[in-house]
Amino acid sequence: MKKGIIIIAMLILAMTGCRSGSNAEAGSDERPNVLLIAIDDLRPELNCYGAGHIISPHIDALAEESVLFTRAYTQQAVCAPSRNTQMTGLRPDGLGIYDLPTFFRDKAPDVVTLSQYFMQQGYQAEGMGKIYHTGHGNKNDTLSWSLQHWYPHHLINQREPIQSGDTAGLQTSYPSIDGKRIPWVDSRLPEELHNDAMLTSHAIERMEALKGKPFFLAVGMVKPHLPFVAPSKYWDLYDASRITVPPPDKPDEYPPYAFTNWGELRKYHGIPAEGLLSDEDAKNMIHGYYACVSFIDAQVGRLTGKLTELGLYENTIIVLWGDHGWKLGEYGDWCKHTNYELDTRIPVIFKVSHENSHKGWKSDAIIETVDIFPTLCDLAGLQMPDHLQGSSFREVLKSKEAEWNEVAFSQYPRSTRINDQPVKLMGYSMRTPDYRITRWIDRETGRTIDTEIYDHTETGPEMVNLAAHEEHQDLFKRLNQELEENYSKEHGTPFGTAGQTLGQEQ
Repeated sequence: MKKGIIIIAMLILAMTGCRSGSNAEAGSDERPNVLLIAIDDLRPELNCYGAGHIISPHIDALAEESVLFTRAYTQQAVCAPSRNTQMTGLRPDGLGIYDLPTFFRDKAPDVVTLSQYFMQQGYQAEGMGKIYHTGHGNKNDTLSWSLQHWYPHHLINQREPIQSGDTAGLQTSYPSIDGKRIPWVDSRLPEELHNDAMLTSHAIERMEALKGKPFFLAVGMVKPHLPFVAPSKYWDLYDASRITVPPPDKPDEYPPYAFTNWGELRKYHGIPAEGLLSDEDAKNMIHGYYACVSFIDAQVGRLTGKLTELGLYENTIIVLWGDHGWKLGEYGDWCKHTNYELDTRIPVIFKVSHENSHKGWKSDAIIETVDIFPTLCDLAGLQMPDHLQGSSFREVLKSKEAEWNEVAFSQYPRSTRINDQPVKLMGYSMRTPDYRITRWIDRETGRTIDTEIYDHTETGPEMVNLAAHEEHQDLFKRLNQELEENYSKEHGTPFGTAGQTLGQEQ
């Protein structure tokens, strides 16, 4: 689907006889290490992404040595499917998994994962923290790692001091009230006892132990996932009085099932079962999220600093990846679980080893999570497995002029009722340089039930559904055709006849 190869590069490779990704091009026989930093719920709201209000100096410094992708997208804006795509190189439709509980090997028992493939090529592959989603009955994959996967909470029972009025107490794990966890905590627990700090310390120990042999190290940071618990010094970086809550406006004429009731947050203490958060609670939520981002930024700095100290930085490919976005009060909503830009757009930063790549620049090329597996193989000089559904964007890392077929796909399932009958839908969303189109498909019949189209030539949330306006029907037809053609090139098409306007059932 995506080519990402310029003619000059093709000619050079043909003349030298080197296959794409060979170490000969790097001028060294030493295989590059890989450090994959996976960060949960991290939206691309960082200083290096233009968000000057965020304190993220260490990620910013990494970006100065890397290529930062401004238009990177996840395949499904929820933990397990997004991580399955990262590790298997298969889209949610390729695995047939769209939920949290299903273990990916139940659907694809023989699939070779990203870390497993590097193991097969002689790498020591170790995972720690949240790489796969292991909650809701799901589990880790033992075949993916050279050693047993490591979790901080296996070693220490975290105890968190909290302040409630004039009294302070110690709570086991994260603090709770009446059996419900508190959604944000300005923590007085020593930083080194926070799970992500312990995770970073373990990763540093493993770097030291693995020096001298090629390694694939996957480090999965949990914050800024709920609950927003971070040491006080990171809360103190932000002036709460300057935090503003976004307006709760929804797009015009959107399908009723396009959004959720953000049940992930509703289960926390003090959060209403329905309706908006109070402004005070919303500001606390935003403040807590920002503090967690800065806390994780500090852990990233510890990782990159140790690579430098060990003399491994130059020969290590570093990928910083967020599994999906997150709403912080936009549309009056929270959490992820939609096909909108705020949930599907993710941060991706690539620091390349032994490569004639540009550094410290931003690429507007549209890439997807599914492209990371083949790109890492390409950069490490490894033949790509046949099952991969993405494409290597290695040439984009090397040249701003590299050609790239710029579309990205996301999807999200929904259950609803139409004419008082239960219907299972899948929302297929395609992001182009200028637009996002989402078609809601009846999963049993293939009929298109609803369509959304949003203009991205200007910044800001998606608010005007162009599919509902007669004057945009030419655009409607063109984007629907592009959606069908681009998706079906490699993956077949799940689409039936496109509706003519929003809500018009075919």
